[in-house]
Amino acid sequence: MASSSAAQRVAFAAGEERPPISAMAFVREASAQARVSADLFGVTMGKANVREGSIDTALAVAEWPRELDVLIVDFGESSDPVADAAALKTALPASCIVVGVGRINDVALYRDLITIGFADYLALPLAEGAVGRAVDRALDVRERGGGAVSPAPGLARDAKPRTLSVIGARGGVGATTLAITIAGMLGDRLKEDVLLIDFDLHYGSLMLALDLEAIDALREALDQPDRIDALFIQQVAQKKADHLYAIGAEEAPTGGFQARPHAAHDFLRSVHRRFRWIVADVPRGDPVIQRQVIEASTDILLVTDLSLPGVRDAMRLQQMVHDVAPGARLYLATSGVIDARRSAVKVADVERTLKRKVDCQVPSDLTATLAAVNFGKPLAEASPNSAIVKTLRPLVAALDEPGAGTAGGLSAASAGLLAFLTRGLKGKQRK
Repeated sequence: MASSSAAQRVAFAAGEERPPISAMAFVREASAQARVSADLFGVTMGKANVREGSIDTALAVAEWPRELDVLIVDFGESSDPVADAAALKTALPASCIVVGVGRINDVALYRDLITIGFADYLALPLAEGAVGRAVDRALDVRERGGGAVSPAPGLARDAKPRTLSVIGARGGVGATTLAITIAGMLGDRLKEDVLLIDFDLHYGSLMLALDLEAIDALREALDQPDRIDALFIQQVAQKKADHLYAIGAEEAPTGGFQARPHAAHDFLRSVHRRFRWIVADVPRGDPVIQRQVIEASTDILLVTDLSLPGVRDAMRLQQMVHDVAPGARLYLATSGVIDARRSAVKVADVERTLKRKVDCQVPSDLTATLAAVNFGKPLAEASPNSAIVKTLRPLVAALDEPGAGTAGGLSAASAGLLAFLTRGLKGKQRK
């Protein structure tokens, strides 16, 4: 298969006729259907699948052909074309070229669709040959890129929505710093937008660390996630870097907020229409939100320090992950101000207790961390040579690799190991 595709690319580069492609179209008007069929006739050898429908019809498709090269989709009467386009692009094969058509003639919509990964947007009524030229341009880009069908700009190989939850076993282990750093590094690596969310509505420090304004809209969004649309996300997601956005709140400590069941899951699902990757800073003090966010996560980074309370709470959180998100990828990191060389609890003790390897041993780098906070920038931008950044690079690289990481389960033996470790350390202290 790969050698055949390579041969086709070489033949095309030599000036021979391009091989036929697989194409589908969902268009409402009969005249537009006829125009699309005529424009796609040559590149598909007359086999384009042109149907009556719109983006709503396309969103209802349960499974797309993996070999689909081109999709033409009519936005019809969509009330939120950008959100619908993002949801559709996420559902399609990553290599599929998408061209939108519709009655809205607006350059802002065009730019939003290109940002999402659409190849082009054409206003109705369609001019003769317009669809064919748009598809040819996209195919030319594909050929110059050297791939059979290259993914749209900013779209990674695995197009499924991903939510990474970062949670500290204890306060002060640096979970917020790690969440910000990983989100920034992930966006730069993938060249796609990543959204940071601070779910600690009352005492979160993520927005403060990035010198951004905390707003009340996060609570409203958790209360009514069905009202989230592209305009709402555009207004509340504050841009910090080329590929980094953030949302956070500062609710009054006296203001009571009880998240309704599945609020975090519904909220994240709505936001995923715009952002494929979300990094969540998960609070320790709100068990309801904590559980909901972890339950909705695809990836979880559990951060502990080298202390007995830290290891104990890490074990309890690992058990919760095993219970509510057994399919999530679990990563374990040690961090905090306790020097591993001087700590009574060693990394090997943590691994024996939790019955899994530590994925990342994050060193303390107070100088770089303080510089990042003072500048209001992610650590990788403020201090790119920081030891923390260097340590996190393998973890960030592994995050978007399929099959990396597993959620480890606990058994009674884990509790026994912790008890044994506790007794041993107390004995050392008495001596």
